Amino acid sequence: MPRKKAKEGALLQHIIHARVNDAKFKQLTELAKKATNGSTSDLLRDILNRRQIIVKTVDNTLAEYMPELIRLRKEINAIGTNINQVTRYFNQCPEETKKIFFAARVAGLFEKSASKSGEVLLLIEKLGERWLQK
Repeated sequence: MPRKKAKEGALLQHIIHARVNDAKFKQLTELAKKATNGSTSDLLRDILNRRQIIVKTVDNTLAEYMPELIRLRKEINAIGTNINQVTRYFNQCPEETKKIFFAARVAGLFEKSASKSGEVLLLIEKLGERWLQK
């Protein structure tokens, strides 16, 4: 399928040559790599036309914590499921001794969830030290 022809006023017909030193050339190519267009000529066109230049930045600090956060999320989810099951058994059980047993199990699960949430808070604190300004 052929591409659509540009309007006569939108055609880029004129070539402009410019010389820059090595430092400026490296700066422009690095900026062009980070920009949304990706090419130096598109970047220069955007600069000449005073268009907004959007630069993409990637911070990999979250990548090292993400597997740990995912693992903790799954564990906390599993603990919550266990608490719901024990609570259901507690509510269905008519005997007092069994209710005491289920209450003790729920208390243990709540302690476990508290320790896991403590781990999550430590990870969040480490991330906060890196991300938040001092």
